Amino acid sequence: MDTTRLTTTTARGNNMKKRLLGALFALASSVVAHQALAADGGTIYFGLSGEPSTLDSTINAGTPARTIRLAIHRGLVNYGPDGKLSQELAETYDVSADALTYTFKLRDAKFHDGSPVTAEDVKASIERITAEGSKATYRSELGVIKSVETPDAKTVKLTLAKPFVPLIHYLALPESAIVPATWIKEHGTDPNATPVGAGPFKFANWERGRELTVEKFDGYYKQGKPHLDDVHYVFYGDENTRVNALKSGDVDIIDYVPWKDAASIEADSELQLASTTGPFMMLQFNTKFEPFSKSEVRQAISYAIDRAAIINTAFNGRGTPLFGIAIPEGYMGYSKEKANYFSHNVEKAKELLAKAGYPNGFEARLLATAQYGFHNNTAIAVQAELAKVGIKVNLDLPDWSGRIAKNNAGDYDLLVAGTAGDIADADWLSNFYYGGEQLVRLNNSAHFNDAVINDLLDQGRVTLDAGEREKIYGQFVDRALEQSPFVHLMWRDQSFGLRKHVKGFTNIPGFLTFQSGITIENTEVQ
Repeated sequence: MDTTRLTTTTARGNNMKKRLLGALFALASSVVAHQALAADGGTIYFGLSGEPSTLDSTINAGTPARTIRLAIHRGLVNYGPDGKLSQELAETYDVSADALTYTFKLRDAKFHDGSPVTAEDVKASIERITAEGSKATYRSELGVIKSVETPDAKTVKLTLAKPFVPLIHYLALPESAIVPATWIKEHGTDPNATPVGAGPFKFANWERGRELTVEKFDGYYKQGKPHLDDVHYVFYGDENTRVNALKSGDVDIIDYVPWKDAASIEADSELQLASTTGPFMMLQFNTKFEPFSKSEVRQAISYAIDRAAIINTAFNGRGTPLFGIAIPEGYMGYSKEKANYFSHNVEKAKELLAKAGYPNGFEARLLATAQYGFHNNTAIAVQAELAKVGIKVNLDLPDWSGRIAKNNAGDYDLLVAGTAGDIADADWLSNFYYGGEQLVRLNNSAHFNDAVINDLLDQGRVTLDAGEREKIYGQFVDRALEQSPFVHLMWRDQSFGLRKHVKGFTNIPGFLTFQSGITIENTEVQ
């Protein structure tokens, strides 16, 4: 017997009793009061695709961990449901004319331990991230902060070593959350410490291997939120089990709806499919490998691959072809004309291969993984497409941990990747294209290092005028397309599945889909 499911089902039975009692109470009130009360209270069961390895607020440990932490924590700013910056613990902020000083005025807010959010808590949280030896995911980006001053309990002044335009976007990430200075002093080095935040829900319990529960925080600074009494994050590593839990009503929301199940969820009158296009699939090259050290060869690969073959083979037809750089429309650097720079053109691919000295093709090793079907099937489709231009592709399909290890070591000729930018600012491109000392990174084509691209990315970070920045990223796109260290294949759909009675949860558009967990503060059951 599946005891996890039995436990969850029993809990849902109790929850249904709670909802029924709530409804009966509401009926005793006036019509207006009934409408107000019906949207509040209740429990959500949220089926997650994995269990977090840690809830450390400074570490990006994947989407399930972020989803939970965005219920517990808030930063000075965050990204809101519309994908735009929202002021959270900071009621206001000002940036000096030279962009070297950021001054934040804090709102009246409380942590879950009842203590007020103060400037000292902000100072301690930022210094924890930027400390020497810190394992914080965005230590490098926030390392531009030279000093943190606290003129009074509600004022924080950040002084930068140099202008860094995207700073506010990095402060909006879940990994820049503000936690109590006293908590940091007592627990800051313990990855298993009970988290204390200033978000809408407070940590209640973690039953390892099964579920993690958060409860409504009555001291939350947004009046009338959250609407729910509690949220149970239930862990379903198997995608079929997760989908079945949604369809049977064991859970109210699931993340990572498999592409094969999207249509059946859309067709079910009891369910909703919340989809956005944001993540993308691509190939990245080891530019130390002789054929791929030549930009003509990299461009040839882009022309050679029929994107429809990838979409149909690996994603059940759900996706949009990508023939340029994966910059979402509306983001800085996007150009409709440049979005279709390449095309599916086998003859053009063969011409470029011949020009580079490979008229008969060559042999290469493609790294992917057998653990995730869409990665595996993308690799198979790429193998078939490149065979048409004389390139023999040998597949290397380790498990996911083995694939990550080889990726980080640059142990591949070319590689299948599925990813997205972390922030809505154009500086997300730095994590993919910037070379230098660290020539092998998770999102960087191994050993790719172009001085022109590096210089343009540096300029983009320090240029204050938005119009000038737009020109810089336009030049960057021209150079990046010419060099082609990546072949962008497709935008893929990213979906949440919901029961029809769930309202207010939003799949945030673009790259920010992985931060949609923040909208649990708006979620209601009706």
